[in-house]
Amino acid sequence: MGYVAFWVSFCLLAVGILLKDWKHLRPEWRNYLRFLCVPWKLSIFVPALLFVTFAGQFTDDETWDIVTGSGMSILTFLTAPWALGLFYQVLKGKKAPQYMIVSIALCLFSSSWFYDGYLYLRDGEFSSRWLGNLMLSPIIYVAAGLFWNLEAKDSGGFRLSFSRTDWPKPPSDRSFRPLILISIPLIAIAAFVLVAFVGWHF
Repeated sequence: MGYVAFWVSFCLLAVGILLKDWKHLRPEWRNYLRFLCVPWKLSIFVPALLFVTFAGQFTDDETWDIVTGSGMSILTFLTAPWALGLFYQVLKGKKAPQYMIVSIALCLFSSSWFYDGYLYLRDGEFSSRWLGNLMLSPIIYVAAGLFWNLEAKDSGGFRLSFSRTDWPKPPSDRSFRPLILISIPLIAIAAFVLVAFVGWHF
């Protein structure tokens, strides 16, 4: 239970930091919502969400049900791009150091602690898979955060959105075609971690 007390306290600390800066963050979050609603992101997220939500019934992973699949997918899409952006901005001195706590909390809650908490409520005990999930799922989270932050540059090529000074405003070029090749490794990493460590049956 000490582990649970730690992550609950860590998440509450992150929430406290966000609440303290609520007025400052509201316009940033409005821009971030528009940033997420770029058409190519939604068109890729929806089928990915459907797969992760329902694919668990074809595996030997008893923890992968509709709630864990859909919950972790939605949390990752909603938070991973912002969490990685916060991490970058703290390193660059553009955000206060306490936002590193927010970034880490978003990553671990979305990829692991939500999973732990839900399964404890469902089963009355922690899953034996908790440590494996803690080690593997953040890899998917980071790959997804980088993927959703890809954007085409007006001058050609691509960049990570959070490197822009006006991030998280939506990019001026919202096309996906220039991003196809660079997207493949990130998608492959996330897909491999997602499917390679469970047994499948059809």
